Amino acid sequence: MAMKEIEQMITIGSRYRIISTGTNDEPMTSTGEFRGYAAFANETVLVLKLDATEGQEEGRIRFLPYHAVLCIDVLEMASKEVKEKKEENQVYYG
Repeated sequence: MAMKEIEQMITIGSRYRIISTGTNDEPMTSTGEFRGYAAFANETVLVLKLDATEGQEEGRIRFLPYHAVLCIDVLEMASKEVKEKKEENQVYYG
């Protein structure tokens, strides 16, 4: 799947539960609001602002590398107003 197709499915402001690889072959569950994408070393990562579910520290920012993601559950899609507002505030570096 192309990066552009993934970006259209994963929208800023929506809530997701992401299962990713963790330590000792145990999956790690991260639940929260998708905040965007970031470059971390030579990888692109998903940025998630954690909520209080799954025993997580609410408000903590978690970076999840694409290669570590096992599955993504959509919990709540952002409203159209939130999506449009986020798009207006994007910064592009080229």
